[in-house]
Amino acid sequence: MNLIGRLADLQHGQLADFFAQLSSKERSLTRRGQPYYRLEFRDQSRGVAATIWEGSPLEEPCREEWTVGHFYKVRGRFDESIFGGLIEISKLRPVEPADEKDGFDPAGCQPSSQSDPQQILDRLLDIVDREIETKELHALVTSILESNQERLQTLPGALHHHHAYAGGFLEHCYSVLQNVLYLIETYRGQHASLREPIVRELAVAGAILHDIGKLAELDGDVANSAYTTAGELIGHISLGRDLIRDTARQLEIEAEWLLRLEHLILSHQGSAEHGSPKLPMTWEANLVYWADQLDGNVFRLAASIQQDGEGKFVSRPNPIGRRVYRGDSPSKPDSSS
Repeated sequence: MNLIGRLADLQHGQLADFFAQLSSKERSLTRRGQPYYRLEFRDQSRGVAATIWEGSPLEEPCREEWTVGHFYKVRGRFDESIFGGLIEISKLRPVEPADEKDGFDPAGCQPSSQSDPQQILDRLLDIVDREIETKELHALVTSILESNQERLQTLPGALHHHHAYAGGFLEHCYSVLQNVLYLIETYRGQHASLREPIVRELAVAGAILHDIGKLAELDGDVANSAYTTAGELIGHISLGRDLIRDTARQLEIEAEWLLRLEHLILSHQGSAEHGSPKLPMTWEANLVYWADQLDGNVFRLAASIQQDGEGKFVSRPNPIGRRVYRGDSPSKPDSSS
């Protein structure tokens, strides 16, 4: 048996051993009512599907033992089909420490940022030093970033919608922050209320912390590929407010602007339909909402244009949710997205 080690290296018709992360598992029914499990395995640059039929020898271990987010050594045949890459699994077991000598590396089984997360984090901290003069607010932001820096470097921006890869969280926060600073510089000359120093400082803090609740929403024990119980029941918006409140309490911060920062966190997705219990009601909350929406939409549009396929137009379904014109020379898909 040829040990490939990388799912991305498999060719059509090839039977091989490889390492991969189980990224999704869903029980479903065919149109004729036959039950099955639809799985997806992935490495850093490829995701492929697999089907386990009810009643097959692998159905019970699939149902009872195979866990989303965990890493496995898989033996299977890879085939290209009209539905994309498919794996017919013959054997599967969890990875073991001894697999490292055969090339297993958890980082190689997950998509990841093409940027250095440590450099992004350092740049965010530099901007905090430059932009936030209010001592307590500076301490709040830096305390949260520095005490969670190892986890933040592996955190995705989301499970599915945008920046869904290790390091994507910091990429997204940095882009939102750049959008916020651009909006302030563009419009502050026209609107005196936008020139208030606390507005700029809270907008900078909010751009960095608006999604911070994902630290508790996403499950680090399964490589951030699933929600925690708190993530399912409460969600990152309220969890983020809790984290900010707890940190402020630990730092003995009692300031009027703290309520405005909490409001920004609770309102940053814009409406109850999208998970926010309040609409944005301050300059800084609106700035972060607009900046967040822009970054997510730019990411989804780029991912749509980069989809596999022929022709000038990308048809639905795609991440942006509508037909997209990409011209005569479609870009190859970016492995990080």
